Amino acid sequence: MAANLNLRLLNYKSYDDYLNSFIKTEDYRYIGSIAIIKNLVKLGYRCSDKVYEESEFNYLRNKVHDYLNPKITSVLYGKYFNGTDNALKALMEREEYNLTGILSTIIFVQIRQRNGFDIAGYIDYEQRLRESSLHKPDCTNWKSVFEGKKLIKPKKSDLSYYDWHKGRIYHNSTDNFQTVSGGVGLTFMHKADHKHIPVTDKPSKYSMNVNRVLIPSDLYGNMILYDHFVR
Repeated sequence: MAANLNLRLLNYKSYDDYLNSFIKTEDYRYIGSIAIIKNLVKLGYRCSDKVYEESEFNYLRNKVHDYLNPKITSVLYGKYFNGTDNALKALMEREEYNLTGILSTIIFVQIRQRNGFDIAGYIDYEQRLRESSLHKPDCTNWKSVFEGKKLIKPKKSDLSYYDWHKGRIYHNSTDNFQTVSGGVGLTFMHKADHKHIPVTDKPSKYSMNVNRVLIPSDLYGNMILYDHFVR
């Protein structure tokens, strides 16, 4: 996204400052009128760069500002964490970065059910957080999760879900990731920057797109986090 934004606009406090940046000293010598010079700048006669209209300048400048200073509109559930579990601590540290779109984290967990069989899955962390803030049906109770009262459980609607008892595998695309078939191992593609995210510990040509962290946890045994910094 940053590649499509003109970060230079933040150098100017006002539209007049922006127009003045195109004006040179010799312009005054030959024209004399600042109003005429500014009109020539707006018409593109004084430079080769595109010159924005005032409304366009204000819109684009605000857009750049919002990108660099994102606002958190969702509840930060990590504030309810006051325990010592390593996995929950790691999720708390990543929560705000996921909500602002700087980071996109995939969670892998394997949970033992009452019947003695496991379910496992790859979870789109940001989507799960957002669903809770919107109070969607069957959303994760993140307050209870961070308080250590409930576990994060894989669902059939997650990126990937495996039922060890029934031997069934489900793959889905989410708001942030698209499941990629073929190749070596399971891979997801981030929808914003189209980077491939391999969820494997084996070397891959896409390994640079993700940071894989294995976290020992008293609650989950082990949790694996796949962190992708969104370009």
